[in-house]
Amino acid sequence: MTRAFNGTYRGTTTDERREQRRRRLLDAALEIVGTQGLAALTVRGVCEQARVGPRFFYESFTGLDALASALLDEVQGAALEQARTAMTETPGGPEEKLRAGVAALIITVTDDPRRANIAFAQAYGSEMLMRRRFEGMRRVAQLLIEQTRVLLDIPEGDDTALTALAQLITGGAAELILVWLDGGLKVERPVLIGIVADYVVAMVDRLPGITELIRLPGTSAPG
Repeated sequence: MTRAFNGTYRGTTTDERREQRRRRLLDAALEIVGTQGLAALTVRGVCEQARVGPRFFYESFTGLDALASALLDEVQGAALEQARTAMTETPGGPEEKLRAGVAALIITVTDDPRRANIAFAQAYGSEMLMRRRFEGMRRVAQLLIEQTRVLLDIPEGDDTALTALAQLITGGAAELILVWLDGGLKVERPVLIGIVADYVVAMVDRLPGITELIRLPGTSAPG
């Protein structure tokens, strides 16, 4: 008998089996969406590829939108964590740490073309994924705000300049990477990383000027 009274079956618990099924569904979705596009994602197709019964699909996800959102969150989260780790562990000053963070983020996403496709291209085919993509970009911006504050020893206070800077960086960098992935910027990845890193460093160097601009009379938001 392989089933035990404590809920284990062939050495795994109910929760472990549920997590294994969820993992297989995410891996199957990565393959389908990353190679064929979001339109190719169906419950039947992802279940067949994951070797998971349809009833177990709904055990993990409420529908295809939830599956695609979880996949995008995972891709973005992994890249963000790698960037955070690189910036924390890289020795040197602010420039070295910023460059390390940029490199880690871009490499993590683009090492697997399927992940790059999901993170930068497929989101444009879905309003729901676009919202998730924007949320991911805001998390990148928040990381940049946090790290810039630490690296430049900026005291707590008004984050208006930092927020503007972070949004400019993340938006500009994301669009450049998308152009590169689409073949519109014909350079090798190390060159792309260098371009983005130079942009980030140059923008951070502009922080004092942005701060002064915001403080000028007549530049505050209308009431």
